[in-house]
Amino acid sequence: MPAISHHEARQRLFTHLAAMLAYWRDLPPEQLLRGNPDADPVHERLSGFLFSTLVAIDGSAALPGFDLVPRDDNEWPTTSINENVELHAAFPEDLIPPPSTPRS
Repeated sequence: MPAISHHEARQRLFTHLAAMLAYWRDLPPEQLLRGNPDADPVHERLSGFLFSTLVAIDGSAALPGFDLVPRDDNEWPTTSINENVELHAAFPEDLIPPPSTPRS
């Protein structure tokens, strides 16, 4: 039997994600844009949160790693799609489309 319940495991995951969201939301602009002062702050915050989420799934944060296993679809694999892969390192940033409208 696991040391913590499924509920407790979910709560720990949710708590970690909430802390990461608050971190990226509250990061001061001068720190957020350090090294790239012309960057879009919204993009930087969202991509930072995405990266932090992938790090958490990978087990490179204060959590164990998680396997992503598709279910209920015959076209997808039935085993972990992130086995032996660090998602935060493999994520292709060029998949993120540019903003649909320029920010002022």
